Amino acid sequence: MTPRVPWLAIMLVGLLAELALSKDSHEKLKDIEKRLDRNKIAGIKQKCSTLGLDANEWARKTDEELGEILKNTAASDWNYETNVTDENARKVEKVAADLERWIIPVMKTAEYYLNHSKELCDATTFRMLRWFRQMTVVPPAKNEETRLRITQLLTEMRKIYATSNVTRDETVYKLSDLSDILAKSRDNDELLWAWGAWHNTTGRQVKKPYEELVSKMNEAAKDNGYTDIGLYWKYADYDRSDIESEMEKLYKQTLPLYEQLHAYVRRKLADRYKNVDRTGFIPAHLLGNMWAQDWEMIDDILLPYPISSSNYNVTQALISQGFTPERMFRLAEQFFVSLGFERMTSDFWKKSMFVRPTDNRTVDCQPFAFDFASQTDFRIKMCTTITSQDLLTIHLKMGYIESFMQYRHQPFIFRSAANAAFQEAIVSTVSMSVSSDAHLTSVGLIPSDHFSELTQKLLYEKDINFLMKSALRRVAFLPFGYAMDKWRFKVFRGEITPADYTSSWWNMREYYGGITAPIPRSSDDFDLGAKYHIPANVPYSRYFFSFVGQFQFHAALCKEAGHKGPLYTCDIYRSTKAGNKLRSLLSLGSSRPSEEVLHTLTGQRRFKADSMLEYFKPLYEWLKKENDGHKVGWKREGHRP
Repeated sequence: MTPRVPWLAIMLVGLLAELALSKDSHEKLKDIEKRLDRNKIAGIKQKCSTLGLDANEWARKTDEELGEILKNTAASDWNYETNVTDENARKVEKVAADLERWIIPVMKTAEYYLNHSKELCDATTFRMLRWFRQMTVVPPAKNEETRLRITQLLTEMRKIYATSNVTRDETVYKLSDLSDILAKSRDNDELLWAWGAWHNTTGRQVKKPYEELVSKMNEAAKDNGYTDIGLYWKYADYDRSDIESEMEKLYKQTLPLYEQLHAYVRRKLADRYKNVDRTGFIPAHLLGNMWAQDWEMIDDILLPYPISSSNYNVTQALISQGFTPERMFRLAEQFFVSLGFERMTSDFWKKSMFVRPTDNRTVDCQPFAFDFASQTDFRIKMCTTITSQDLLTIHLKMGYIESFMQYRHQPFIFRSAANAAFQEAIVSTVSMSVSSDAHLTSVGLIPSDHFSELTQKLLYEKDINFLMKSALRRVAFLPFGYAMDKWRFKVFRGEITPADYTSSWWNMREYYGGITAPIPRSSDDFDLGAKYHIPANVPYSRYFFSFVGQFQFHAALCKEAGHKGPLYTCDIYRSTKAGNKLRSLLSLGSSRPSEEVLHTLTGQRRFKADSMLEYFKPLYEWLKKENDGHKVGWKREGHRP
């Protein structure tokens, strides 16, 4: 994803589908680019016509213009996200409209040069032209009213999400408050209220504008030669169209591990709550997360072994050591510096928002990393709390900032990862080191002598607890991540109508993940509209692929660092060799194809789940023994979406 603020997640991303190109034409341009690359590497001078020289100069000047646009867009988005007002919303719309007007002639000019590809002589210019021709995540519709309406709908939905709240007994509850209830309460009725309050209030408001948005985006996609916006998105993030089959392969490869985890969690919850069927679906409100995509917040119920005997409470350590939000950010910076990365800039420390403002402004607390398209201005927006989960999130968001800093020498059009999933996987790889016992001990959040006197039995129990916590966050996510864009692709193709939005969603959640709605739902509901990435219109398959790909990256970097032992024990902290490998890849930005970059790091050209399964193998073996004699899986007959 192009490294910038939320609005460019809507308007600008890396490597999107060509304007009105067939699949064959798409592949033909890729072949030409490869030939120019080979000639450049071999030192073969390509004959450059007047048109080719003009293309070089146009690409350079247009990239400078893009830099200014990115700065303006970043500023308007930052102002809106940190102060949600009607006035700031109008400014976002204006900047987006200006961007739209700029993009259309740029795309047409890039198309003109690419139509004369035989006269182009520079490989970098050629790739820049492809990107300039591929800049919109919602392609420009022919009808100006349609283009404006898409912008209005996106702004309207984002505002609904950012400003929604629920009042009970004269107390106002925001999303963060309701999420806190789901994470901490163990009372079934309280959990049901919090889940229903957010989904009913937010989702229902988003439904109508989302229906219209789908129609308008499909109109724009068809104007540009695509059957629907979903096909456009597939080329957008991955430069290919076989994404659904790739996702299905990875889902099936990881399903045995997920089913074992699901069976164990279901049984533990059934021991506590009377409304859990020991052989069926798990009600979504009991899993500690508003969307039941991350189950780590109920680890007090699910961890197999007592925490006091082996594991250490990192949240409590942060609190007892007097950590502040800024100190948590400083600790994250220390990790990256140890790998050879740069320190955060002075602008970062002066301009970021680390905590919710106390001046009664309405802010969008969704953590986000911002790139202001400059050499120094990078920021994070986050309403930080002193928890181990937020410490992990800080490392992830700072991973984005470090990526942005590595990209900054590239032309603006190349300041992104090789593809959207790649970016997510890179930053998530960081979390695998920083959440390890070895790393937490090295930074003083676990006492150095904590594990020294543990018996082999207690050490084994500690490792199973650690892997369980990781699986509750990473493995539990996979069916949710798979279903999100599978649902949207079907909606975009017209296979799911608005009347069936919610019923089809829960059908998928039940079929693929064994999770069910906790209260009756109707066609008036739109539960997916209560998830940020729907009103923000951010493609989600990137997260699914990244949750698998991060294990590939982690394995490769651990090998580079010379790690010996189980993969889950690896910490690349202080390994400049691993850091140099990562920095060299990040510095390429999107100037090289993703398959090439992935192969350079891992030796593979596609995401594969082998390293993920290796990482969790000890837990998988433990779960199989623990679940022996109990129901594993759930009924799927006659239920396929």
